Amino acid sequence: MDPTPTRTKFHVEIIKPSHYDDDGYVIQWLRTFVPSNSLACLHALVKNVQERRALGDDVDIVLHACDEIHALVSTKKVIRRIRQNGGRGIVFLAGVQTNQFPRAADLAREIRAAGIDVVIGGFHVSGCLSMLPEIPPEIRALQDEGVILFAGEAEQRIAGLLTDAYRGELKPVYNILKDQPDLQNQVLPMLPREIVRGYFSETSFDAGRGCPFQCTFCTIINVQGRKSRHRTADDVEQVIRANLAQGVHKFFITDDDFARNKNWEPIFDRMIELREQKGLTFKFLMQVDTQCYKIPRFIDKAAR
Repeated sequence: MDPTPTRTKFHVEIIKPSHYDDDGYVIQWLRTFVPSNSLACLHALVKNVQERRALGDDVDIVLHACDEIHALVSTKKVIRRIRQNGGRGIVFLAGVQTNQFPRAADLAREIRAAGIDVVIGGFHVSGCLSMLPEIPPEIRALQDEGVILFAGEAEQRIAGLLTDAYRGELKPVYNILKDQPDLQNQVLPMLPREIVRGYFSETSFDAGRGCPFQCTFCTIINVQGRKSRHRTADDVEQVIRANLAQGVHKFFITDDDFARNKNWEPIFDRMIELREQKGLTFKFLMQVDTQCYKIPRFIDKAAR
């Protein structure tokens, strides 16, 4: 009889860092208002790789995620989890904005000191690599300590990055800013109930990305582009139904401006159908500018 094949565990830790207050303390709340769509997207993408067994049939991905804004992060526990069962794994610092970068850098250094791979992504890294002629010193310092930079959107890329990490072949920089994915038929943002219960709005999804305008104060166009990319009404229905099935009934639509999404009306029509014809109960908030009232039917359909 053949011996039982040996299975390998590969740990993936996803942390959405908080930020420091003026006195240097990490800002945390029992519950927080705005869910992290970056965390939801990345968690769903890694979960998809896990379910497809994309690293091999003999590799079990062990996934753990948290948002530090409402959950304590212990780097010692993260390191201990990864070191168990052979010590194979990687840590993602997800959705790091500029005010969160100092905290993310401190977390990265503590984890790298244990010899564990760390990848940092989000608008600070992506915006700097997109807009500046040279990598700024605070990011370069992390690079010198072996932290991997990820600039751009992770759809269709995460399996390759995890494969590189599993094989010990990570590149110093993954810059895919110019390769923006079509959002239709992609893995949809999703967080498990144990994470979303820390948010007042419970969970989020982005119905679209990109912005046609050129505001000088905004990084959106430099990271997500000026082309409006949107999810379909089928995508949105799937997100809503999947969350309702786990008892999540409130959503935050995180488009930079949902009223500017070229697919806003079909999405609203589907949400109206789910509520008025199929009797599903859910609530949502959305980001729009004050000029949305000028768009015919927008306010009426938003209310419905």
